[in-house]
Order: sequence, then C-alpha cells, then structure tokens
Amino acid sequence: MRDEDILSFARDRETTDNKAEKEAKADVAAGVEEEKEMFEDFEPGPAVPSQSENGVSDEAFGIITTGIDPLEITEAGARITGYITTSHRQKVRLGTYVMVPYGDEDLFARIWKLQYLQEFAVDDATEIHSRRMLKSNTTDEVDYKFLAYLDPTCILYEPNGKGTGLSRRMSDRIPRPNTPILPVTDKKKIQTGLNIPEEGIFMGHLSVGGELVRTHAVPPTVPYYMRNDYSMGDPLIFRHMLVCGSTGTGKTFLTKNILRQFMSEDNRYKLRGSEERRNPCLVVMDPQDEYSQLFEDNPEITDEDDFKFRAEKVNFGACRNTKTFVAKINGEGYTGRSRAEQIEFTIPFEMVRNNSWLIAPVGMTELQYVGIDVLLEDYFKKGGKHTYIGFTDFIDDDITRNYYTEETHKIHESSYDGIVRRVKNRALAKVFDQPARPISEMLEQIFKPGQVSVFPTEYITNTRIRDIITLTLMSLIVDNKLSTSGEAAVKDTPIILGLDEAHRYLAKAGGEHSRRLISKFADAARQGRKEGLGLFLITQDPQDIDDTIFKQINTRVILNLSNDAAISTMKVKKEFEKRIPYLKKGQMIIQSPDNSDMVEIMGLSRCVVKHI
Repeated sequence: MRDEDILSFARDRETTDNKAEKEAKADVAAGVEEEKEMFEDFEPGPAVPSQSENGVSDEAFGIITTGIDPLEITEAGARITGYITTSHRQKVRLGTYVMVPYGDEDLFARIWKLQYLQEFAVDDATEIHSRRMLKSNTTDEVDYKFLAYLDPTCILYEPNGKGTGLSRRMSDRIPRPNTPILPVTDKKKIQTGLNIPEEGIFMGHLSVGGELVRTHAVPPTVPYYMRNDYSMGDPLIFRHMLVCGSTGTGKTFLTKNILRQFMSEDNRYKLRGSEERRNPCLVVMDPQDEYSQLFEDNPEITDEDDFKFRAEKVNFGACRNTKTFVAKINGEGYTGRSRAEQIEFTIPFEMVRNNSWLIAPVGMTELQYVGIDVLLEDYFKKGGKHTYIGFTDFIDDDITRNYYTEETHKIHESSYDGIVRRVKNRALAKVFDQPARPISEMLEQIFKPGQVSVFPTEYITNTRIRDIITLTLMSLIVDNKLSTSGEAAVKDTPIILGLDEAHRYLAKAGGEHSRRLISKFADAARQGRKEGLGLFLITQDPQDIDDTIFKQINTRVILNLSNDAAISTMKVKKEFEKRIPYLKKGQMIIQSPDNSDMVEIMGLSRCVVKHI
C-alpha cells in the first residue's frame, strides 16, 4: 500500500473519530444537565484549606494506594506508592516532603520518583495518534494515573503524649492503604523530620528544586541552622566546614553571610580545661579584598529584611571590631577598599627557624629539602640577629660552600647550588624583615576575642609572596595551638580561620616540606574541638585538598560544581549528586551528618553586611 493511501485513510479515520467524540461529549453534557438537580450549585469561596467529612484537609496531595504495587517496608528499604489527584499534580516535585498520618503518629517522607500510567488501555505510540495530538492535544489529566513513590525518612511522634514535644525515630510502621498524603506545613515537623536544629548558626532556608519550602508560620520559610551549642558535643564549627563551588556561584556572598553569624556578642565558646566562655576571633585570608567589608552595614537592607532577619535569628549589620592587617612589601602598597583600621606588619626571618617551608619553594628535590634544613639549623646557631639578607650572605659565601660540599660532604654540590639559586629570590627579599612591626610580636593584637582580623593579599602581584603570608599565619595559629607552651593570645582564644583558595595551601603533598605542613595542619584539625580551632575552607577545587584534612571536615556546603572530579570527591547521595551541576546561584546542598539529614537550601538573597 502506498504512503498516500495510508495518510488518506488516517484523515478519514480522524474525521470519523472526531465526529464520534463530539457526539459522546454531547451525550455527557446532556447527562450533566439531568443530574444538576441532584446536587447543590458550587459557589467558589475564599482560598483557605477546608476539611472533608473525615477530617482530612483538601490540601492532601492524594492517597496511599496498593493498586499498582503492594505496600512494603523492610529493614533495607520501603515500597510506598501514592496516587496524586489531578488538582495537585502541578504542586508535586521530586524531593517534595510529605506526611502520611497513622492517627497517633506521622510518617515523614520524601518523594523520590514520579510516574504517569495510563488509566485506560490505549496505544498512543502510533502515527495516527501522534498526528492527532500534534494538531489538537485533547489529553485530560483524568486519563492518566499520576503516581508518587515515597522514601520514608522517619516517624514523628510525641513520646509522652500530645503537647509534650516532637521526636523522631526510624521508619518501622507501614501506612494503611487509602491514607491521605499531606503536604508538610508545620515548621516544627519539618525541622524534626530532617533533624534540623531549631537554633544555631543560620545558613539559609530549606528548599526543593530551587523553590523555598513554605509553611503556615510567619515568616513561612523554614530556616536551616548549624548546631552551635554543647548539647550534643562541641559546636560543629570546631569539626570544620567547607564551602565549595565554581567561580561565580556566590561563594564569597554566602561565606560573608555565614561568618557574620559567628560574630554576635552572645556567641561564646569554651576552651579545654576551663568553663569560661569567650567570643571567637575570626581570622580571614582575603585574596580578593572582600572580607574587610564585614566592617560595614549593607545599605540595601530594608525594613522587611530587618523583620525577617530578627524573626529567624539572623545576625546582620557591621562588625565594628574589624581590623585589616597589611603585610609590608617592598615596592607594593595596599590601596584596597577596606574602611576598617589598617595595621602594617612584617614577617621576621626568625620564623623560618622552625618553618623552613616558608622559603623552600615547591619543586625542590628531596636532597635539597634536607640540605636547606641543615643550612638553616647551622645558621640559627650563630649569634647575632638573624635576617634573610644574613642567611643569603651565609650560603653564598665560598668558604661555607666548600665546608658543606668538600670538607663534610653534608650536601652534594649540585644540591647546594640549587638551594642557593632558589633561596636567593627577589620576592623573598621584599617580604622578610621590612620596616614594620614583626607579626610574631602582634599576637595579642591579632587574636583578640570578638575581633575580625582580615589579611588581604590582592595588592601583592607575586603569588609566592601571597603564599608566604598565608603560610606564616597558618603556622602561627597551628604552632601555638598545638604547643603546650603556646602563646596565650592564640591558645586561650577560640579561633575560626577562614581560608579562601584553600586548595592552594592544603593540596595533596608534593614533597617532604609539603608533607610536614599537611601533617601539622591535619593534627590541628583533629584537635580542633579540644583547642578551639575551627577551619572554614573556601575553594573551587575540593578534589585538590589533601585527604587527611578533607576527612576531618564535618559540614560541607556544596554550590554549583561542573567538574566531575570535584563532584565525585564530595561523595553525596546519588539523588543529590545529579543536581549539583544544575544548582542556581545561592542554591546549595548541605552535607552535615552530625547536624541533619542531607538537604537542599537557598541562601539569603540579601547580604547581611556590605557586599560589592
């Protein structure tokens, strides 16, 4: 048969079918007219939830059904299917949180799968049907079953009777068939169901698919807090935190909002061996000259923002006790936008005595690393003032070279010459022993409880100098926190270290000195709870952070990432992993097993301090 004959037949058949369909609709309309007298006329009322005769709200999405699959719950999982009514199908999304009442308890669940099934057996995979639908789509929702598959999260119950407080336990009961599936509109039930603390460090608002979860409360959003008390151990900031996302995803904006929450007058932490509580000192390494703006109010905050912030315990406004510490670099001056007090400092070469990696660049051989340690040890044994210029004169001397390479053979001559070439560097001459107060003498000024100490490095063109400044500060904190005889200004102050571009300084070790630094920093991370040191790492390359440190991070905030290696490093659940490349600006996934279930949240649309 020719194609023309087939299409001609299809057109004739379609005309006949349309005629039959019109006649059927006319019959239905006539039947409706006859039955009108049997029912009261419906008058639209105000848009408020109503109750049906059995007390179930008309807000119910649908019912639990056994018509497709049997209801099943086991220790390994569950199979719970719900039928969604036509009027609520547009409201349901993957990840939507729902409740199924038992009467005395509620099943709290999450929709993990959505499905359409035919109501009537129709072959819709045909040429004729496709052409008809393309010309005039007469599909009606009632012609299809819309199914939602539920993943039980927990059971909500009141352990001592009604009004005694809500608790949660694992899902150990199966819901009855035909039980309604309800939206969760109670803020307390959502927070309990997802194990979210009711107070703490504000992070954002709970969302599903980029849309805020709304309740009947005022304000209607559900705030997400990070635990910040001692009710279940130490505050989670001392278990460390990571914010990761690609460039342009809002890392700095979000980080400012989170860090500001730690700097309230009421926020105090205990230190080991003492019941005294102190405000934390926030120390921020600032490669883009943005965090000094914590000193300033955001002029765009409105009265409405003010009301919402206060209602949800969001700290906002300037941190007036903010200081900007500027490294004195020969030939370069800070001209940034900080309006906070600016204090200059220099790095004394004396600090290299126990931290040889400050002058040992990446790329040295193992023999060169050993050699530079030998040279530094002998140089610092000499009397007098120890400076960078003095050290370069020491190793550049022919007598010294002959002693180490010919007389004692402590260092091979090729290694010795390589050390001299790498250490005699113009960048190092610009940073050490400049005309300013040494940073080692400013610890009480830098690490002050309740103070924000910002170290900008954007004005420094040489990346090696930037690294030296950051590594110096890291070494000061770690050495004093781990040492039993550490300086009291550091040891007795809770410190939150905000480290932007963390992958540059905590990368997988590439040499002996790198391994030493990583090992020391990993020890500090492990003892953070005891010593009052919280790491707040910001990066776009989480896969580059050394594993020994990465494993110590309890709270991970994941913004949009497009790098497959970075995504796989985060090791999140499959259903969340697929969303990561599609997260919008300000949308994030929170992975914090000691705080809550894994959830999606939206950050604030307004910065709580100035942000340009």
